[in-house]
Amino acid sequence: MKQQSSIWAVLAGVLSATFWVLSIPPFEFAEAAYIAFVPLLLWLYSKPSYKQTIIVGFGTAWVSWLVILIWLRHVTVFGTVALAGVLSVLFVCWLVLARWILPGIADRGFLIRALCFAGLAGAWVVFEWSRTWLLWGFPWAPLSLSQWQRPVVLQIAAWSGAYGVSFLLVFFNCCVAQTLRNRVVQRQRKLWTGWFSPDLYLAMGCLGACIYVFFGSLPQRDSNEDLFTAAVVQPYIAPELKWDNERELENLDILETHTRFVSALESDLVLWPEAATPWPVVGYPDMAVRVARIGNEIGKPILMGNLAWDREADLWYNGAFLCLPGEGVLSNFYVKRELVPFGEYVPRPFGFIKKVVPVGGSFVPGDGAALIELPIRDKVYKVGSLVCYEDVFPALARESARSGADVFFVATNNAWYGEEGGAPQHAAHSVLRAVENRRPVMRAGNGGWSGWIDAYGTVREVLFDAEGSIYFRGGGTYTVFQFAEWKRKQTFYTRHGDWFVWLSGGLLVLTVLIRKVLGARLDAPAHT
Repeated sequence: MKQQSSIWAVLAGVLSATFWVLSIPPFEFAEAAYIAFVPLLLWLYSKPSYKQTIIVGFGTAWVSWLVILIWLRHVTVFGTVALAGVLSVLFVCWLVLARWILPGIADRGFLIRALCFAGLAGAWVVFEWSRTWLLWGFPWAPLSLSQWQRPVVLQIAAWSGAYGVSFLLVFFNCCVAQTLRNRVVQRQRKLWTGWFSPDLYLAMGCLGACIYVFFGSLPQRDSNEDLFTAAVVQPYIAPELKWDNERELENLDILETHTRFVSALESDLVLWPEAATPWPVVGYPDMAVRVARIGNEIGKPILMGNLAWDREADLWYNGAFLCLPGEGVLSNFYVKRELVPFGEYVPRPFGFIKKVVPVGGSFVPGDGAALIELPIRDKVYKVGSLVCYEDVFPALARESARSGADVFFVATNNAWYGEEGGAPQHAAHSVLRAVENRRPVMRAGNGGWSGWIDAYGTVREVLFDAEGSIYFRGGGTYTVFQFAEWKRKQTFYTRHGDWFVWLSGGLLVLTVLIRKVLGARLDAPAHT
């Protein structure tokens, strides 16, 4: 019996890990997220020991996160393994909570089950939210990311944030698991407690509500208004060669050559990726002069990711800058708010470890949205910048939107992570930020993913080469538009923030209280 239980435990873990991984980009099996945790939840109904729950849960999550983050090995193998382990601890906490709750409510009334399923979904949301600040912050690949190409489901994020989408998916998993448990394990064949259980009806009803929200939030016909056409430069310079002293001039020539090329296309401005030039554009006067020269030559604004250096204080900044023809690089620029630990700075307890990025000293974070005013013809657009992986942090994009951003600009350099799943996985986060705040997002990457996303999360244009790859040296253009009803309007989420996280926390507390009231008589494991 013990051996058979172990086999079922391993099988449940393997199935859940497989579905979880397949639901996350670059894999495009979004529907797998609706059943990803059903195998594990079904197994929990058999009341395995808590020790076994922890072991299986950690193994499932560690393998899943290792595959999801496998592209990170190009920077650090040890960091990839360790990070997967840290993230797995949160999943284990959630699974142990599910182990405590599910066996005790399996045969209770429908209302109790529904509230407890909501509490488990709320717990998932709380754990996802904790990743925005836990261990310097890494909210990468929330479960909602699986739906980045499913705008029908995503629209609720304009009210709840992407957390609402994660909640829906986990809640759906719980309802499906209960339905299968009744039908297969308990062999119940009654109409309302078999396949057509109220739990399944509830799950489908929630999905139907999302569809209703989708149709109710569709923009009016022909309401989109063109803002501008952006020309993107992808210099695709290998990160390990970017600051090579012997190749700095060559790298700069590559950037300028392709800038001249894309500027010849019909466009209103040029976009450069993160840390575009070999030297800081502020703090190195010669670099600023050269950027101003190319800006004057093409006669268009250049919105870029770049670095700044305060020579006197020896402080470094990563951010976004604007160069205007006839004016040069403007003194007002955006400073990145969320720095990469061990990449742009070393946390104090780990001072003995060197930074991964071989440039400058420790970087200093910014303290505000610092919108960039971009003049295009007779209009001025306020740009909310998100540099590097800042678009994975919901609060940063929201702060920019609340400050009045008309459009988001993501400047990044995913060339650090090879030509695998890192770039499209990163770009998927921009879809969530677009829907949450109803703001278009334009992206410029060193080697890809470059493109733009509209205010409803639809990927409108992506730059590809002749072979259909996003990874190439060159560039292209795309025309960004906004829907009239959102030009001067903020979403419920933009105005009220992470209220849904607090609601989820309340549902979790309510579930814990319900479980305690029900008593502990079903807590004893069926086997050890």
